[in-house]
Amino acid sequence: RCLSDRDDFSKLFHKFLDQLQPPSPTRQQLDWLRARLLTPNEIHGYCAAPLSPLEMQEIPAEHRGDRVERQRGGETLALEMLDSFLDRRGANYSKGISSPNTSWTTGSRLSPYLTWGHVSIRRVIVSTKRKQDELRQAKKRSSEPSPWLRSLAAFSSRIHWRSHFLQKLESQPSLEIQDQCLAYSHLRRQPGDFKQEHYEAWCEGKTGYPFVDACMRSLIHCGWLNFRMRAMLVSFATYNLWLDWKQVAGHLARVFLDYEPGIHYPQLQMQAGTTGINAMRVYNVTKQGKDQDADGAFIRKHVPELRSVPTEYIHEPWTLSPGLQHKYQVTVGDGNRKPKGIHGMFEQAPSPDDCAGAKNFPRYPLPIVDEKASAKEAKDKVSAVRKQESTKIEAQQVFLRHGSRSRRDHQTNSDRTEPRAAPAKRSLDKNQTSLSKFAVASPAKKTKTAVQEQKGVVDLTGLENSAKSSSMSAPSSTIKGSITSFLVDVQRSDDLKGFNCRVCTYYNEKPYGLACSMCGSTRE
Repeated sequence: RCLSDRDDFSKLFHKFLDQLQPPSPTRQQLDWLRARLLTPNEIHGYCAAPLSPLEMQEIPAEHRGDRVERQRGGETLALEMLDSFLDRRGANYSKGISSPNTSWTTGSRLSPYLTWGHVSIRRVIVSTKRKQDELRQAKKRSSEPSPWLRSLAAFSSRIHWRSHFLQKLESQPSLEIQDQCLAYSHLRRQPGDFKQEHYEAWCEGKTGYPFVDACMRSLIHCGWLNFRMRAMLVSFATYNLWLDWKQVAGHLARVFLDYEPGIHYPQLQMQAGTTGINAMRVYNVTKQGKDQDADGAFIRKHVPELRSVPTEYIHEPWTLSPGLQHKYQVTVGDGNRKPKGIHGMFEQAPSPDDCAGAKNFPRYPLPIVDEKASAKEAKDKVSAVRKQESTKIEAQQVFLRHGSRSRRDHQTNSDRTEPRAAPAKRSLDKNQTSLSKFAVASPAKKTKTAVQEQKGVVDLTGLENSAKSSSMSAPSSTIKGSITSFLVDVQRSDDLKGFNCRVCTYYNEKPYGLACSMCGSTRE
């Protein structure tokens, strides 16, 4: 806590993990502690109720009650959940975390317990490492393939990734109320951008897109959802509906049982594309539904209006003709016309026979926006800001402050992969010599060796024009040789170190990995 910057966070974090854990208190010590606890009646001015009646009114009525299928709290249940994950459920963690169907069992489900302090992050990490050591020893004795090590490596990466995001808010608390990259501050905040009907439809899970609605209703009902689907909900809200991330933050904080501010606000900004250092992530929600819930089981569970709709139409119910709506006992939109496309174009009204009894069918809304058109319009707006030179300069400062330290240490400005932030233009004092000129001696006859060495020059400042530097005279063999050797070694070490994910910015230490071990995104 209270670090002036994040440079030493990883070192201090691992130092903390390596400390010996204190022993569990004895029964006598527990009795002594309980005797010292104060009851509410003994605390002056203490309100016995968690919230006063006035404060309770600020919470929407639908969120005042308990969740039917929420996880229950307590250290005992937290440790049972950890043990079941490391003993049985975690084997298919890597394969199952993307789908809302499989992630309920293959995911660790530890996030609420970590948020509420029912189990410590150190306990989870130490237990995971111990399990990994056991698996490595077992692997030496058996040649049978097992998904365990890969799954626990992915889980361990996400646990460290969690701490990485918590530290972002720790080092810059203003992320809760302002954009990380201020160049994007005007987006989604112009007159007419906020549409109350869109916001309410999104909050209630009535957008007309079945997979989006199922994910939101699942959150309201249970309080938990896998990461990919949470990101999709934010993406749909901030791009397709063009809602400000600050406007959707409150609703998600209420429905997340594992609401953690340090993850919440940096992630909202990352998914909304306002960090300046992350690639835009705009989900095709219909495709996501077909990929992650192919048979529509998740949709049918949380969107009962579509329970009788066959799989062929479950992801695009707006394609149902009036006759099919009557056959499957569902009304899409007003039920009086059938959309040709996604929005705005319809065929003729159904016959009276088709409408007979339709008023008693469950009603499901038409899509509130055209998915493709709204996504394109939003991406164009964000891209326009992203391409501005002033945005690139500001993004560079954000990267220096919040970017992965592994990535920042292993990459120079000249070979950093996208998203790229241009370095700020700096003027050199007339008596100051640039680094590239410093390694150049007086004009001399170029030997073959000198020319070959010159081709290996890397301009660390980014200020010298490549054409200009190529016309410079031959370098001094001593100075030039040492600099070239150093730069080549750095470049080779970078190539073999790994890659930085363009989606979640996590630095992967596997140089030939095909996907990010943190978020599962395909390497580009």
